[in-house]
Amino acid sequence: MKGLKKYKHKEREQVVNELVPLIKKRVGKNLVALAAQGSFARNEDIDYSDLELIAFVKKIDRDKKIAGMGKIRNGLLVELIYTTKESYIKEVKEPTESWYIAGSDKLMPIINKTFIERLNRYKAKNLKKRCLNHAAKHWYEVQESTAKVFNAVLKKNRTGIPLLVFDMYLHMLRVLSFLNQHPYTTFSKFIEESMRFKTKPRHFYELTKIVVEGKYQHLTGLRKTTEKVFSEFENIFDELGFDLYYDNLDPGKPMKDWAIEK
Repeated sequence: MKGLKKYKHKEREQVVNELVPLIKKRVGKNLVALAAQGSFARNEDIDYSDLELIAFVKKIDRDKKIAGMGKIRNGLLVELIYTTKESYIKEVKEPTESWYIAGSDKLMPIINKTFIERLNRYKAKNLKKRCLNHAAKHWYEVQESTAKVFNAVLKKNRTGIPLLVFDMYLHMLRVLSFLNQHPYTTFSKFIEESMRFKTKPRHFYELTKIVVEGKYQHLTGLRKTTEKVFSEFENIFDELGFDLYYDNLDPGKPMKDWAIEK
């Protein structure tokens, strides 16, 4: 394989040292700070981990926008993102659409340690309320993907079941993250970390076992377990005081926002 080669942490450090002067030259006085993120920043990178860097700049000129970088050099994927402090806080630290996977981001300072550590300490306001609103807002995706699984079971669509189940389960994992106000560390730890959440459907472990062990071809068991988990999710939202569903389909009346509290 040309595009995938093993690297050690020290070897990735050497790539960072090579990049620093190039980034400084490219950005100049507009550069505020530089940090690593992901597995390298957590010192959890192993053989085939990529290298992710974030360059913080004072401003990004719309007419002369600094393009990010995603290059594979000698079997190592190196990604470089340019952003501002304000954009990073809005897109990563605040509970937005991608917070469930980005919110746990911890930056490793490379340039301007004080600036980076300040970002790492940032805490969003009203986190619980905003996360619960996002959980309810994304419920329609769970409803839609679950319906597709039920249809596949009815049709005995065994070739379609795997992807449909994984899609449904992933939507459920996202909702669970928001319900527990706890973002995941990395994609490979979604399932492991979800098992430690306090708030989750009583039969969620049973559904997880079906997904992990590949038992979704047992269509009757899959259907029964999914029904239980779906209903238990509804009960959780009901206990939290959220009205998830619409009774009025009149297109002339305004749509209510998702997650309107009772």
